[in-house]
This record gives sequence, structure tokens and C-alpha cells, in this order.
Amino acid sequence: MDRDQSFVSTTLLKLLNEQTDLSGTQIDLIDGFLFMLKKIKRHKTIRLINEKEIHPRFWRSHNRAFGYETKNHINEREFRLLYEFYLNVAFKEGFVEGKREYIQVTEKGLVYLQRRKEEQLELLFQYIWG
Repeated sequence: MDRDQSFVSTTLLKLLNEQTDLSGTQIDLIDGFLFMLKKIKRHKTIRLINEKEIHPRFWRSHNRAFGYETKNHINEREFRLLYEFYLNVAFKEGFVEGKREYIQVTEKGLVYLQRRKEEQLELLFQYIWG
């Protein structure tokens, strides 16, 4: 898939819209993506449950950090779309790599973490709006 093509569903867009607090400074889309990369970096490796799926325990800490409630199956499926989006972008851009049953941040991912937040967000928007 080219970066010019979007792999974002309307369900994910709806979820992001619902989670956005226009009065705050936090932008969940980029802050959540950075949280994922930074946490993987801090732990060196995170366990995968298949080729490109992080163990659910990882996402529970993400949800707690952002105050997300995933009490029902519908809500949980919506958030799974967000996690898949994050991982799809990270793998496609080469920010992470999977090695056997673990995932780790690459040098390219470390460089991305040093960029200005506006540049980081712009990359994610390219995947959303194609």
C-alpha cells in the first residue's frame, strides 16, 4: 500500500473524533502513536502475539494513560482499529521491526521521535487523508 492510499476506516475516524478534547493540548492521534513508540523503546522489546500484533497487555497501559474505557466488545473493536493503524504506520515507515516474537524500535523510529510534533502529526495525516 502506498502512503497515498488511506487505510483508515470511518469507524476509526469517528473514534478519534470522539476522543479529541478540543479544550486540551493533547492530540490523541499523535500522542498515542508516540506513546507506543516510546514505550517500545523504553522496554527495548515488546512481545508480539503474531507477526504484527502486540500483546493486549501493552494496549491496556495505553488505554489507562489516555483515559480510554473499553468495557464492551464494540468499543474494544473500535480501539483495536486504532492499534492496527498505529502498527501499520510504524511498520510501513520502518519505525519498528518484528523479530520472531518481539517488536523493537529501529534507528529510523528513533529519528522520528526526535522530530517536531507538527512533522510527526503530518506523517499520520498523510495516512489518514491519503
